[in-house]
Amino acid sequence: MPDDHAHPASGPSDVAALFQQLKEEVRAAGPRGADVPPAHVRLSVRDQAERLWPISAERPIVGKGGPIKAVLRRLMRWYVEPAFADQRAFNDAVLKLIDDLDERIQQLERK
Repeated sequence: MPDDHAHPASGPSDVAALFQQLKEEVRAAGPRGADVPPAHVRLSVRDQAERLWPISAERPIVGKGGPIKAVLRRLMRWYVEPAFADQRAFNDAVLKLIDDLDERIQQLERK
């Protein structure tokens, strides 16, 4: 049975296949349809990233909540919140970098 998390063999064809798979996944995250311009896909994916970047330990309890889960959440918050703060900072920096790169690409395309 193949392992979905196995590391691919290093080689040019494996890298190309992985890159192609990543491109398809990014395209699939945006609006679907052949007539949708790439700029619209980019804006849609960017909008999704804006909604999802601020992660936090404060999430509603799904399923059977109960008082035990509420207490455990409060007790574990001190442990997980610093990692979430680091992730929020990273997400913010990545989005700003992507915006900068997109702006540079647009400037180059205009030239």
